[in-house]
Amino acid sequence: MLGARAWLGRVLLLPRAGAGLAASRRCPGVWPRTWPHRSPSRGSSSRDKDRSATVSSSVPMPAGGKGSHPSSTPQRVPNRLIHEKSPYLLQHAYNPVDWYPWGQEAFDKARKENKPIFLSVGYSTCHWCHMMEEESFQNEEIGRLLSEDFVSVKVDREERPDVDKVYMTFVQATSSGGGWPMNVWLTPNLQPFVGGTYFPPEDGLTRVGFRTVLLRIREQGFHRYSTDRQWHVPHFEKMLYDQAQLAVAYSQAFQLSGDEFYSDVAKGILQYVARSLSHRSGGFYSAEDADSPPERGQRPKEGAYYVWTVKEVQQLLPEPVLGATEPLTSGQLLMKHYGLTEAGNISPSQDPKGELQGQNVLTVRYSLELTAARFGLDVEAVRTLLNSGLEKLFQARKHRPKPHLDSKMLAAWNGLMVSGYAVTGAVLGQDRLINYATNGAKFLKRHMFDVASGRLMRTCYTGPGGTVEHSNPPCWGFLEDYAFVVRGLLDLYEASQESAWLEWALRLQDTQDKLFWDSQGGGYFCSEAELGAGLPLRLKDDQDGAEPSANSVSAHNLLRLHGFTGHKDWMDKCVCLLTAFSERMRRVPVALPEMVRALSAQQQTLKQIVICGDRQAKDTKALVQCVHSVYIPNKVLILADGDPSSFLSRQLPFLSTLRRLEDQATAYVCENQACSVPITDPCELRKLLHP
Repeated sequence: MLGARAWLGRVLLLPRAGAGLAASRRCPGVWPRTWPHRSPSRGSSSRDKDRSATVSSSVPMPAGGKGSHPSSTPQRVPNRLIHEKSPYLLQHAYNPVDWYPWGQEAFDKARKENKPIFLSVGYSTCHWCHMMEEESFQNEEIGRLLSEDFVSVKVDREERPDVDKVYMTFVQATSSGGGWPMNVWLTPNLQPFVGGTYFPPEDGLTRVGFRTVLLRIREQGFHRYSTDRQWHVPHFEKMLYDQAQLAVAYSQAFQLSGDEFYSDVAKGILQYVARSLSHRSGGFYSAEDADSPPERGQRPKEGAYYVWTVKEVQQLLPEPVLGATEPLTSGQLLMKHYGLTEAGNISPSQDPKGELQGQNVLTVRYSLELTAARFGLDVEAVRTLLNSGLEKLFQARKHRPKPHLDSKMLAAWNGLMVSGYAVTGAVLGQDRLINYATNGAKFLKRHMFDVASGRLMRTCYTGPGGTVEHSNPPCWGFLEDYAFVVRGLLDLYEASQESAWLEWALRLQDTQDKLFWDSQGGGYFCSEAELGAGLPLRLKDDQDGAEPSANSVSAHNLLRLHGFTGHKDWMDKCVCLLTAFSERMRRVPVALPEMVRALSAQQQTLKQIVICGDRQAKDTKALVQCVHSVYIPNKVLILADGDPSSFLSRQLPFLSTLRRLEDQATAYVCENQACSVPITDPCELRKLLHP
């Protein structure tokens, strides 16, 4: 799948004071080929020399990322980030920059010395965060400028989404976009006055360099810029939240179309997550890096783990293809289908560092039918040959150095991944996938939930021997953590029919309401009042971006919880939330498609599909699977096991009036407080659900 390497290009001269820098889309891509790749080494002050003193072998090196690669880890005294848990912050722990983590110590220093704060936000698997760290933050002169004239603060945007959202709002408002790395200059009172994304170290023909920006800020104005948008080579990083949402999207596409292409993609996504992003206790890691060494001991390069040369493919797939209309090997067939060339299929404009010369990204160029017709082969034979070839490439790739793994685990993204496994497992009828979702939910409850307070923790980390560690004090959850985990638990209940997950979802929703609900204006704030005390704003996220807005997800959750329990409070809150964002939806509906979908569901009312039967019985499972095979966005699926004391029977008294027909599992479709006739045949149920 291709990613966006997108920028919009113009240069404007702004007033000297209060100017804002334009920003790229997330994790920006290509810059003009005439720009310098690295800034020249410059002189250093006596303080620089002190900072680069030799470190004894007893000092631990930071884990992961470019900051830990042999070719980019000079033996320097660590800065205070060495005491952090975040893999991203640890990647910067040996920069010659006097970094502070986000916190009162940095704010007090800025106020005492009357210095602007330089805030840099990123995450550990972002390629362009690596580029800026390597080009600028490892540069001694730039480190001196940052340390002498600014209070420099590093933030992992996945640990502090509240900080990221506040200042990304500023960057987007004062420019044509936003992305990471995000670099913002603040007053000592945390008010932003300049912001942008990636900066090259020195000036180029069309871009101002980071060093120049620092000097010009020191001297209150500078140019504004961004670049043109193009879609070419993917960003090779792999984020958990992408995998989770795509798995659901492809599963739903399979429900709608019946095309197994979509179910195959969904299964492939989850197979990758199970293989590469899963903790042994059931949790899910955040991401895999874009960069990795082409060979062990070499400097990491973008996409090295995923790209191929023609020579490599020819050597791995030399077998002749029988029956072709011309001499053909398996490798040549694969190269034709996926567009590989001797010179490489990556444009130089998409490879400013020259790291991908002669390399190829496998991208489907032709349909199976066209490739088969080109060589006079049967379509199924081509499918088999390509699958066999890809498997051989995959096995060969296992011997390459793997990309850096961000082993941080986030409650929000784990919630999304629970949804990914639960929904896909339910749609495809695969208990194995539902078990992954169950293990993910158990991990969340065991390691990221404080029983005493009922609160979620935002983060946890992999410790020695696969143990799970937390920061001290713990990083408490934000709105998105609650919203995404509640969604995951509701999806898991529908997939497994285990009511314990539904009970926990209700408890978490109660906690979310207490911590984040705006009783005056409606909707939810992104952060707790106490956690956001040092920020100039307490925001409500009003845009569905790479991740859906937590308010959008909460609108759906409240609707579903009302359907599961009948409690009017949930529906009232949903209506209040939708009302709070109604003007935004009216004016810019494309900004909140997930919330527009929730509004549509609220207007149409949800279907309550009730299955009366034993959860383990075959006839019950057949009816449940029938429901999961149909795309019904506005529904809740309820299992009534006949126990009047069960959790759901206590929530919905009408369930006790629904009976099995002739002692068979029986389905009822209830809407607007009226239920359909009882149905025992899955085919009849399917007709009712999908006429």
